[in-house]
Amino acid sequence: MPVRPAVISAVLVVAVLTAGLTVAETQATAGVLQWTLLVVGLAMIGSIAVRYRSPRVFAVLAVLGPLVSPVATYLPLVGVFVIATRRRAVETLPVLALAVGTAAVTLYRNVPDGPTVLVLLGGAVAFQAISVTAGLLTGIRRAMVDDLRERLARAEAERAVREEQARADERRRIAGEMHDRLGHRLSLLSVHAGALALRGDLPARTVRETARVLRDTTHRAMEDLRTIVQVLHEPTGDVPDEVDDLGAVEELVAEARAVGADVRLRSTALLTVSPPGRPLAGVVHRVVREGLTNAARHAPGARVEVALDGRPGRDLTVTVTSGPSAAGPTPEGAGTGLVGLRERVETLAGGTLTHGPTPSGHLLRAVLPWREETG
Repeated sequence: MPVRPAVISAVLVVAVLTAGLTVAETQATAGVLQWTLLVVGLAMIGSIAVRYRSPRVFAVLAVLGPLVSPVATYLPLVGVFVIATRRRAVETLPVLALAVGTAAVTLYRNVPDGPTVLVLLGGAVAFQAISVTAGLLTGIRRAMVDDLRERLARAEAERAVREEQARADERRRIAGEMHDRLGHRLSLLSVHAGALALRGDLPARTVRETARVLRDTTHRAMEDLRTIVQVLHEPTGDVPDEVDDLGAVEELVAEARAVGADVRLRSTALLTVSPPGRPLAGVVHRVVREGLTNAARHAPGARVEVALDGRPGRDLTVTVTSGPSAAGPTPEGAGTGLVGLRERVETLAGGTLTHGPTPSGHLLRAVLPWREETG
């Protein structure tokens, strides 16, 4: 039993026993039956320690205690208190009525003066009412404490669910980011492998250079794949090489040119004077990478133009246009890259994304709000 309930039980036992002994002293105790009833009364007082294990049984025995032994005269106060803490009128009212009846019988049996009996009975009823009120208030307080504990436990559980959901969302975001990078690398590999397959008259130096690019791109693709696997197992990780400025866009274009793609980058001079920083530069990088990946996958050999235009306080427009494919039909992608890109552009940056075929090829355009503080 915890220390605090044990201490409270001991205090109640001592208080009820002390008050009961003062009553028992006024009555003669002789014979085996009287001593037996005294022992029974002491046992009933001792049952205070287990009053909450069977509160209804204890309450009934407690209110009947004065009929058994005078030492249990004040035990009904504990009984009605315990039953009142349950806050059930169907239980409390019968026990209270039984306690008042027990008090009336006890007083009538031991006090010969009628007016005195009425006065003492009124006092007993008042004490019983105070005990019931205290029990009700205690029950209300316990219910409030239990409710607060339940709310706290529920809040902790909800917080844990939110944290787990946030980790899962971050894991999916990182995996999607690395998926797009890997798709970009594989598209470059496809372009190079296709060039080698179609051109049998390439000089040995060009073949060696192409093989070197294929090796380097494959190595980077493998690094991206390992990063995806690591992220799926360790959701606390983050995407490496976070984009800080538009220099990463120039690197993307240079990388595409290195594998033989016909890519042109056109941007206004203002972007050089006042380039956007995080997170806008990262979104621009994502749009350009998706555009180059789609162009390499669906229009290999076609000319691609990347255009950047805008100024702080207005919009930054990113446009990737590609011509029709010169190599015939190409396999369709899953479209997950554009889905993730739309979420990034519209949800994270608050912009708009449009894409689709044009009379001369394909168009991918993102219009991104460029706030002053991002510059």
